[in-house]
Amino acid sequence: MARIFLFIFVWLISMFSTKLSAQNVENFSLSGNINSGKTHLVEINLFNSEDKLVKTEIPDKNGKFDFSDLNNGNYYLKINENGVEVYRSESISLAENKVLPKIELKEKLIEGVTMTKAKPYIERQDGKMILNVENSIAATGNSAFEVLEKAPGVNIDGNDNISLRGKGNLLVQIDGKNTPMTGSDLANYLRGIPSSSVEKVEFITNPSSKYDAAGTSIINIKLKKDQRKGTNGSASVALGTGRYIKNNNNFSINHRNKKVNFFANYSFAYREFFNHLMLDRNFYDDNQTLQKTYLQDNFLKYNFRNHIAKTGMDYYLNDKNVLGFSIGFVSNKFDPKGDNSSTVLGSNSLPESTFTSQNRSKDHWKNVSLNLNHKYTIDSLGSEITTDFDYINYSNTSLQNFDTKIYDIDGSLRNLDILKGDINGKLNIFSLKSDLTKAFKNKWKLESGVKTSFVKADNDMQFFDASTGSSVIDTNKTNHFIYEENINAVYGNVSKKWEKFSANFGLRMENTNVKGTQLTTNQINRKNYTQLFPSAVFSYDLNEKNNLEINFSRRITRPSYNQLNPFKFYLDPTTYKAGNPDLNPQTTMNYEFTYSFNNKYFATLSYSKTSDNITDVLKPTVENGNIVVVQTNDNLSSASYLGLYLIAPVKVTKWWDMNNSANFYYGSYTGNIADTSIKNQGNFTFNVNSINSFKLGNGFTAELTGNYRAREVYAYMNLKPNWFLNIGAQKKFKNNSTLKFSFNDIFFTSNPEASNVYANYIENFVVRRETRVATISYTYNFGSSKNGQPRKTGGADDLKQRIGNG
Repeated sequence: MARIFLFIFVWLISMFSTKLSAQNVENFSLSGNINSGKTHLVEINLFNSEDKLVKTEIPDKNGKFDFSDLNNGNYYLKINENGVEVYRSESISLAENKVLPKIELKEKLIEGVTMTKAKPYIERQDGKMILNVENSIAATGNSAFEVLEKAPGVNIDGNDNISLRGKGNLLVQIDGKNTPMTGSDLANYLRGIPSSSVEKVEFITNPSSKYDAAGTSIINIKLKKDQRKGTNGSASVALGTGRYIKNNNNFSINHRNKKVNFFANYSFAYREFFNHLMLDRNFYDDNQTLQKTYLQDNFLKYNFRNHIAKTGMDYYLNDKNVLGFSIGFVSNKFDPKGDNSSTVLGSNSLPESTFTSQNRSKDHWKNVSLNLNHKYTIDSLGSEITTDFDYINYSNTSLQNFDTKIYDIDGSLRNLDILKGDINGKLNIFSLKSDLTKAFKNKWKLESGVKTSFVKADNDMQFFDASTGSSVIDTNKTNHFIYEENINAVYGNVSKKWEKFSANFGLRMENTNVKGTQLTTNQINRKNYTQLFPSAVFSYDLNEKNNLEINFSRRITRPSYNQLNPFKFYLDPTTYKAGNPDLNPQTTMNYEFTYSFNNKYFATLSYSKTSDNITDVLKPTVENGNIVVVQTNDNLSSASYLGLYLIAPVKVTKWWDMNNSANFYYGSYTGNIADTSIKNQGNFTFNVNSINSFKLGNGFTAELTGNYRAREVYAYMNLKPNWFLNIGAQKKFKNNSTLKFSFNDIFFTSNPEASNVYANYIENFVVRRETRVATISYTYNFGSSKNGQPRKTGGADDLKQRIGNG
C-alpha cells in the first residue's frame, strides 16, 4: 500500500507542476531561414542555456524553419549538414516571438568533413570516467571482459572478481541494467560479448541518490545504438588467435525519422579460451606444524558460442510524449573441459599419493529481457516524467561430470570416484520505476522518483555418485535453494547552479525484504531492513579553466543470490565453492575531492569506509577424514581506502597523443575469518596506464598501450606486480570502412600471481589466461549520418548483478 501512495504522490507532483507551468509560462516562437542548396541534408538543433537539446527541426526546401511553443529564456542553435556541425549561433534571448536574420552557410565549411574530431580514449564527464572503446585499436576483436581487464584502475583476481581503484563488490551494468552474475559467472558472461558491440564504458565511483544504492561503484558498459537520422547500419567481423581461435561478428541497423526510431542488432562470438591455475597449498595445525601439502595443476578450456540480439523502437506521439520498448535475448553455450593433476605431500614434505580429476561439462546460459518506457516532456526547460517497466528472465543449465582417480605413490589405483551433476537455475525480475525531473527558472532543479522490484531465484542442484556404474543421488551434495527479494525505494534530489557554484543534495530510502529457503534442510532465513542513503555534490569554478568538486555518498552492497546459497559446487576433490546464508550486506561511505584544469587534467582524492566488507575467503576443513578447502564469502569488520587518481593527456606532437592515468591508494582491512585475525592489514600500491595514439597520415593510425600494477595486499591476499603492453594499427577507407590489427599482451605478462595466508593455511597460486592474442577486424558503416539524440531507458538498475557465484 505504501508503494501505491508513493507512486500517486510523485504523479500528483508532476501533474501539479505541469499545470502550474502551463498557467504561468507564456509560449513564444523562434523562426528563420538558412541559405543552403542542400536543405535536405540540414538538421537544426535548438539548445537551452544548460546545453540541453530542446527541439530538432528540418528546414523546408526553401530553407525556412520554425520552433514553436518555447518558454522565455536563452537559447542557441547548432546546425549540422550531413552529420557535420557547420554553424553555431550566439546566445538568443527569447521574451517574444522572434524571427532571426538569414543564416549564411558557407560551402567550404559544409564540405569540410575534417571538422569532426574523434573522442579521446579516456575522458571525464559529469563525475564519470569514460572509456570510448569504439575508438580503441587495442580493443579490436576482444570481449567486454578483456576490455575491462585492461582498463585503467581495474584489477581482476584469480577468481575473476573485479575491483576498481582497489574497491571490490562493484555494480556492473549493461546499458544501465545490472548483470545477474558475479565472480566467474559474470566473467564468462562478459567474455561472450564482443568488443565490437561496445560503444563505451562508464566508471561512476560516487553515484548520486538518483542511482540505485547498490555497489561501492558502478561500471556501466554501454552497447552501440545508432542515433543518426535516416537508415544506418554497420557490419563487422574479427578473427583472432592466441593459443586458440577467436571470432567476433556484429551487425546493427537503425532507422530514424521524426516519428519513429527503430533499432536492431545481432552479434555472434565464438571464442576458445583457457584458464591455467597452478596451486601450492599448505595445511598447518594450531602449533604451525605442517600437516599436508597439495601441489596442483588445473587446466580448464572453454569454447564460448554466444548469440546476442536486441531490437526496439521509440515512437514520438507528439512534442511531449514518447513511447518505447526493447526486447533482448542472450544465449551463451560453453563446454568446460578441465584436467586436474595433483600430488599430495605428507608432513615430511614427501609424496604420499597422487590423484587426477577430469571435468567434462555442458553449460547453457539464457537471458530474455523486456523494457516498456514512456517519457512525458513537461516544458522546454528540461522538466519531464519517465516511467520504466522491466521484466528479465535468466536461466542456466549445467551437466557436469567429474571423474577422479586416486593413486598410491607406487602408481596403483586406490579409488575411483565418478560424480555427475545436473544443475538448473532460474531467475525472474520484475521492476517498475517512475522519475520526475522538474526544472525551474534561475537554474533550480528537483528530481524525485519511486521504484519497486521483485526477484525470485530458484537454484536446483542434483549430484549423483556413479562410481559403481549406476547413478545414485548424493544427498550430501544435492541442494535446492529459493531466494525471494522485494526492494522498495524513493529518492529526492535538489540542485542549483549559480554563475560559478553549483550544489546537489540527495536522499534515497530503500526498504529490503529477503527470504532464503533451503528446501533440502527446511532452513529459512529472513532479513528485513530499511536504510537511508544521502549524497551531495558541490562544484566551484575558480575561473574559466580551474574547477573544484567535492562529493559524498552512502552505498550498499547486498550479497549475490548464490553468495547466500549454501550449496556445494565442486571444482576438484579438494576444493568446492559454497554460499553463506548468514552473509550481511556491506555499507560504504564514499568521499571525493576533484580538481580539474581546462576540463582535461584531473586529480581526484578519495576516501571510503566500509562496514561488514564482503570478502572472498578460503576456509580449510576436514570432510570424511580428508582436508578440503571451501571457497566462500564472509564479512570483514571493516575496510578503508585512501586514494589519489590522476588523468593527464599530453599532445607530444601534432601526430602523437598520449593519454596517461595513475592511481595511488592504500587499502586497510580489519576482521577475523577462519580463526585468522587481521587489523589494519594492507599496503600502499599504485597502477599506471599510458595510451599512445599516432596519426600516420593517409587514413593510417597506430596505438601503443602500457600498464603496470604494483604489489597489493587485499585482506588475506598478497598480489604480485604485473604489467602488459599492447600494440595496434588501423586504416580508414573512403567507403566508411575500417581495417584494424591488434596484438595484446605481447610479452604475456598480465596474469595474476598471489598468495593467501591464514592461521592454518597458506596458498600460493599462479593463473595463466589467454591474454596474448593477435586479431584482425574489418568494419563497414552504411547509411545516413544525420545526428539524433539518445534516450536512456531501463529501470532494473539494482538487480541483475547478484545471481552468480561470488
